[in-house]
Amino acid sequence: MFEIPVWDLLASYSWDSKELEFSWEVYAWYYEDLIFLKNLELRIKIIWLDDRVTVIIEKLTTQVKYWDKICFINIENIDREFKINKEDTDPDDIGLIKDYTIDLKDVIREEILIKCID
Repeated sequence: MFEIPVWDLLASYSWDSKELEFSWEVYAWYYEDLIFLKNLELRIKIIWLDDRVTVIIEKLTTQVKYWDKICFINIENIDREFKINKEDTDPDDIGLIKDYTIDLKDVIREEILIKCID
């Protein structure tokens, strides 16, 4: 659902970028611990930097139920990196580019949980 092809950026020049905007209905079974009460609105910018892709979540808004708590989510300007080849010394939050695709599923869940737990 949150898999985004980046083959076009990988075939382009360094610092090339693209911007995407989505509005998704996220079904109750997609994340076992989150129930989405409103569509997930997402605006991202993806930048190709030689051996990695930087994803900037410019805006992520939704409303979720986490356990018995209703959380209004409004996140701006969060960045994550995805690499073609992940090294042992890389931090845990660096994702892997698989089959010319990045998957934002875990990133989105983590950011929503951070807001719900605060």
